[in-house]
Amino acid sequence: MLDSSTISFRSATEDDDRLLRDLSELDSASPVQRPAVLAVVDGLPVAAVSLTDGRIVADPFTRTEDVVTMLRARVAALAADRARRRRMPYVPRLRPAA
Repeated sequence: MLDSSTISFRSATEDDDRLLRDLSELDSASPVQRPAVLAVVDGLPVAAVSLTDGRIVADPFTRTEDVVTMLRARVAALAADRARRRRMPYVPRLRPAA
């Protein structure tokens, strides 16, 4: 990975099922299933994490240590955000009087 690489994280969609299988095969692991988050470096998917069981697969032919660390942090942040939202009480919206 270069200093100028673009790294993005996105939810895996139905269209990514083959990509998740390919990444898993490269990593000699059982396939990661959706829901999952993909790490994409310069437009190429290099790692994925299952949101169901937390398993991570990564392309062994690419240096992914830093990407996997960031992927774990991203997933942890998403989980914390979901937990925070569940704790917030429901407050109905007020409507202006007619």
